[in-house]
Amino acid sequence: MKSGRVLRRYQDEKDLGSLVLGFGLSRKGIDFESIDGEPTHIFFVLITPEDSTGLHLKLLARISRILKNDHFKERLMNAADRDEIFDIIKQEDEEF
Repeated sequence: MKSGRVLRRYQDEKDLGSLVLGFGLSRKGIDFESIDGEPTHIFFVLITPEDSTGLHLKLLARISRILKNDHFKERLMNAADRDEIFDIIKQEDEEF
């Protein structure tokens, strides 16, 4: 599997009390104008308070590292439902 993922960061939330992390999965893939020209399947959205530079950088690095694991990405793509997706992400994070 090629990259098939996207990480985006928005840090304009002045009144946000804590970080918000979202996840999306498109089995068909979405044209996100990726560098490799392949459709994007895995999406993480990170919204952080304006003053949390260190926290969001650590989280971005962690997400980036686990997304280098092809087996992890394949398991996400084959997950039956959101509960299984959550369990896969949780397990990968605990092993990390």
